[in-house]
Amino acid sequence: MGAKLRSAPVFYTLVQFKFNSIAQMAEYVPSVQEKLRRSGYPDYHQESMMSISIRRPDDPQAEVQNTQQKRWSFTNSKGTEGYLLFPDALIYHTADYDTFDTFSKKALNGLALVHEIIDLSYIDRVGLRYLDSIAPKEGEKVEAYLSPSLIGLSSVMNGSLNHAFSETAMDIDGGKLIARSVITENGIAMPPDLMPLSLKVPEKLSSITGKNAVLDIDYFVAQRFEGIEPGLIQKQMTASHKIVTEAFNAAVTEHAINTWK
Repeated sequence: MGAKLRSAPVFYTLVQFKFNSIAQMAEYVPSVQEKLRRSGYPDYHQESMMSISIRRPDDPQAEVQNTQQKRWSFTNSKGTEGYLLFPDALIYHTADYDTFDTFSKKALNGLALVHEIIDLSYIDRVGLRYLDSIAPKEGEKVEAYLSPSLIGLSSVMNGSLNHAFSETAMDIDGGKLIARSVITENGIAMPPDLMPLSLKVPEKLSSITGKNAVLDIDYFVAQRFEGIEPGLIQKQMTASHKIVTEAFNAAVTEHAINTWK
C-alpha cells in the first residue's frame, strides 16, 4: 500500500471522521443528500443499525440493552463507493480503491460538504481501515504470502481448518493500531462489525477457494481538530496511512509483494 500494486489485494477501505454529536441530524439529511446526488452519489437510503450494550457483571441490575442507531447511506450508481452519515460521524468507504491521494481527496470533499451544511464544531477522531484479501495463486499456499507470525498451527498440524485468527493492538504515535488476520478455507472471512457490507465488493472474492486470509488493519487517532481544518486532517490521514502501510508490509512476504507488482 505504498507504491501502487498492479494486482493490489485491497478490496475495502474506509476513513471515519467522528465529530460533535448532532441530535437533529435527520433535519440536515435532505440537504446533504441533494449535494451528494449532484456530486455523483445518487443512491440513497436510511438504515437502522442495532447495537448491544452490556452492564458490568458486578452491577446489581446487570442486563443487556439493545439500541438502534440511524445512519444514512449515499452511494454511486455502481454501488462501489459512497458515504455513511451518522449523528456523530461521517464515513467515506470504497470497494474500488485506486490510490491514497484519490481516496483522501474524496473523503475530505465529503467532510467539507457536510461541514458546509451543518457547521460542525470539531473532529475528535480520525480512523483509517484497510481490508486485503490474501488469495494465493494456483499451486501456491497462503503461507507463502503471510508473515510466519500470522500463520498459527494450521500449517503444522493435520486436520480440517475452521479458522486461524491473529490480533495485535499497539499504541503508535498517539493513536491505536489494531491489525487482525483471519485464515479460512473456501471463501473469505468478513469482519462481523462491517456486515452487512453496503457496497458491492469485487466479484473475484466470491470465487476464492482453498486456504486464504483476510488482513484487517485499522489505525485511529482520538484528537480534537477545532474548526475542521482540512490541512490538519489531511496531515493526520497521511500519517495514519504511513502506519497502516508499515503494518501491511510487516504482515506479508516479499514473495507476496512481487506477485502483486
